[in-house]
Amino acid sequence: MKAFNKILSCFVLGVLIQGGIYYYLDQVYLAPSTDFALSKSDITDEDVKGHFPDVKEGKKYYSQDKKYMAVVTTNSVDIYESDNNTPISMKLKGRTVSFFEWMPDRDLAIVGLHDSNRNAAILAQFNPEDPEHETDTELEDLPAAARIVDVAYSTATNVVYMKVKIESNAYRIYRTDANYDTRRVYMQASNIGTIAVFYDEDKFFYDNAKTGDVFMFNGTEGGWRVINPPGRYRLIGVDKGQHIYIAKVNDNDEVLSISQGKLGVGFKTVYKYDAPVSLSSATMGSIQPLILQNNPNYDDLDAISDSKDNADKNTSTDKSSSKSNSESKKR
Repeated sequence: MKAFNKILSCFVLGVLIQGGIYYYLDQVYLAPSTDFALSKSDITDEDVKGHFPDVKEGKKYYSQDKKYMAVVTTNSVDIYESDNNTPISMKLKGRTVSFFEWMPDRDLAIVGLHDSNRNAAILAQFNPEDPEHETDTELEDLPAAARIVDVAYSTATNVVYMKVKIESNAYRIYRTDANYDTRRVYMQASNIGTIAVFYDEDKFFYDNAKTGDVFMFNGTEGGWRVINPPGRYRLIGVDKGQHIYIAKVNDNDEVLSISQGKLGVGFKTVYKYDAPVSLSSATMGSIQPLILQNNPNYDDLDAISDSKDNADKNTSTDKSSSKSNSESKKR
């Protein structure tokens, strides 16, 4: 019995010593020097300094987690990994760059290319971790001067919309999906301004820069409708909560106020400028702090009185895709 008690005491003592060692390593020796761990989402532009080379030429684009920096010119795309001065160069094969952007939720580069030898516009998806497997989507039946100048992607549904410049103030919209089904989508305007799409739903938004109307296009069913209240408006963008941001503008396309809305709910003015500002300055990044500062509960659109009635009065009814196609071809 005494032998058993001795063994039990040694076992308990060993567990206590082992637990003490684990506690010391976790809470003292390996404890962080700050109150929180620096996650990828916490990284700021200040943290990037010193991790990438100071390249003078080209425009710089950082990936969503700041792991990569792309340096882009018309004739080159060089991607640097953090703390590595040797770039990963995209093989352009004589093609020129018309557009570049990182996906907002992954380290995947979206590149608009133009092949002058074949008069082709190409949307390339380039993964710096697998540079030998570039995915290209070629657009067909385009004029020689056509260029991809903007892209909107629904990352949850893998649907991508491309804005293609045909000539001055004339654009087309093309759509592709996870099955690489690529086609032109006929819109109710040719002078298209901003484009956007819901993160998790195939609903595409754009504005007619000539008339000041904002449209929603249902990519699944093909219907469309005007969604802005009466007046001249331009699209700013959408967020992950499916809020839509539009700017009321004057005849010179200067911004007077910002409205936020949702489909089937309507719009509410959430910020008014003291004096008109340029449309280019009213971006998603610039307006959201202003809205939040002046409206702490600005995203609670369900609290807007009679907003549903206003939405019904101020938006047009859905039209069939066949009608939208025929009308947009006339423009």
